[in-house]
Amino acid sequence: MDDALLREEVERFFASYRDAFNDDDPAAVAGHIAAPCLLVERETTVWATADQVLAAITRLLTFYRESGADQAHFVMERLLPQGETDVVANVAWTIDRAGAGASWNFRTGYNLRRSDGAWRIVCCTAYEEGRVRQRTG
Repeated sequence: MDDALLREEVERFFASYRDAFNDDDPAAVAGHIAAPCLLVERETTVWATADQVLAAITRLLTFYRESGADQAHFVMERLLPQGETDVVANVAWTIDRAGAGASWNFRTGYNLRRSDGAWRIVCCTAYEEGRVRQRTG
């Protein structure tokens, strides 16, 4: 696939992911994530089933809502194709926090795999988000 077309396709994926987050829809967010999936943060977590993914996303969205999250915005900074079915994306996120203080700004790395014509996150490396949440409360 042409690099420009691939970038457009992956940006549409993240726009859909963002929209599901902004709609506070755990099932829609979870639909962007494969099972199994790895979350690499301070420790590595394996979500082995779709139910585990949904439960984790429900907890995450609850945390964000309780922290004043209003709207998410993203910029895809880098995209690295890996064969026909995989890409690595580095995404810069801004989470506006209405009435709750400064926006949160952080980067996250994603490994995506295309299966049955749809992209899904198979590994998420949250390498800045935890520090930002701790620092700004």
